[in-house]
Amino acid sequence: MTDRSEQEGNGEPESGEQDAGKGGPGELRPEDVDRRFNELIKGLGDTGSGLVKGLDAEEHPTEVVPMTPPVVSSSSDDEPGLLELWDADLPDDDEDDYEPPEPPPVPWPSLPAVGGVLLIIGGIALLVNPGMAPLGTSPGRLVGFVGFLMGVWLLISRLRPDREPDDTDDGAVV
Repeated sequence: MTDRSEQEGNGEPESGEQDAGKGGPGELRPEDVDRRFNELIKGLGDTGSGLVKGLDAEEHPTEVVPMTPPVVSSSSDDEPGLLELWDADLPDDDEDDYEPPEPPPVPWPSLPAVGGVLLIIGGIALLVNPGMAPLGTSPGRLVGFVGFLMGVWLLISRLRPDREPDDTDDGAVV
């Protein structure tokens, strides 16, 4: 990209040109930035990395060479691979011989756990329909609420206690 001030020959913008931009007197126009960038690139010279040639818009690539596929030697077919060498000393695995053991039976829930669940279900049933109890509506709701609370308390009381705060070793957590 060429700048008008470069075409005029002096390479420096006139004092009125810089003030004519959108910004104030301290800001550069995009043309000034491009010109200064091109000056910096020209100062770097050709380092052999190909970066400078790629940035110049006037140069064109000379020739495109297609990539050739890698040549496979015939001697590699006769030689065993690295994985084959590692497996040579190991016996062959028969995957058909393995039968997983029977899973252990599901343990029966404890009596307090069953009682807690039954109290929660009975308490909710009495809260929804207090007429099920022969006590009447208000006492039936009270019995249902107390039964629900007792079931929740029974299940929560069976939880494992928290670990002690001074014990930092978790051990084998599975």
